[in-house]
Amino acid sequence: MSKKLLYIFIFFCLYIAFPLQAQESDISDMTPDDYAHLELPPLEVLFENAKNNPVMQIQDIKQKEEISLLKKEKRSWLNYFSVNAGYGYGILGNTSGFSDSATPLYYQFNENTQHSYHIGGSILIPIESIFDLKPKANRQKLKIKEIDIQKEQIIDELKQQIIELYTSILSSISVLKLKAEALTFANAQYKIGEQDFLNGKGGTDALGAQKQMQIKAVIDYESTRVILNTALLKLEIISRTPLLKKDKTK
Repeated sequence: MSKKLLYIFIFFCLYIAFPLQAQESDISDMTPDDYAHLELPPLEVLFENAKNNPVMQIQDIKQKEEISLLKKEKRSWLNYFSVNAGYGYGILGNTSGFSDSATPLYYQFNENTQHSYHIGGSILIPIESIFDLKPKANRQKLKIKEIDIQKEQIIDELKQQIIELYTSILSSISVLKLKAEALTFANAQYKIGEQDFLNGKGGTDALGAQKQMQIKAVIDYESTRVILNTALLKLEIISRTPLLKKDKTK
């Protein structure tokens, strides 16, 4: 009888070491039912939201800078002209002295208010710059066009990543459903085997085999769940779209 109790204790420890239910992860506490009811947004929505990706935002900023430089290049002909003007206001003071043989030396001070101003202009036209006006603007337009192409290339790459993750998620959800059913069956079989063992109807070998099946079902389920969660989180980051919204009302 003591040997049987020892076996019960061993399998109880195994039961604790390999719990029937997957532990709640830091990522989410979604259950098989949550995954089964998970609905992904249409691909068009994910593609549109992906335009808010930081990589795309950087390209938008670069494009705005180049457009601003293009406007500056179109006004560069104004550099050939310069205008200058000035205005002055002040009081001019003058002290003079006078003396002759019949007049002692005396001094006289005069002051006048004066205004002064000047207006001028100049034109400097470098021959090389004149002929380079239009080519410089065209080169700037090419830079803007280059950024447009880069943005198209980036969005195409993002779309490819989104499609790969999207299809992987759909496939993983289907596989996870089967793994969840297998886990439920393994849990039920182990419960029956455990009850039979406690009632003296089953041996340790049969209970051990059922426990191994349960452990394998847990590992298979959790492995698929990790793959699915990883794909979901990656898709959230790339598409800038929240996906893991667990419905607490279920």
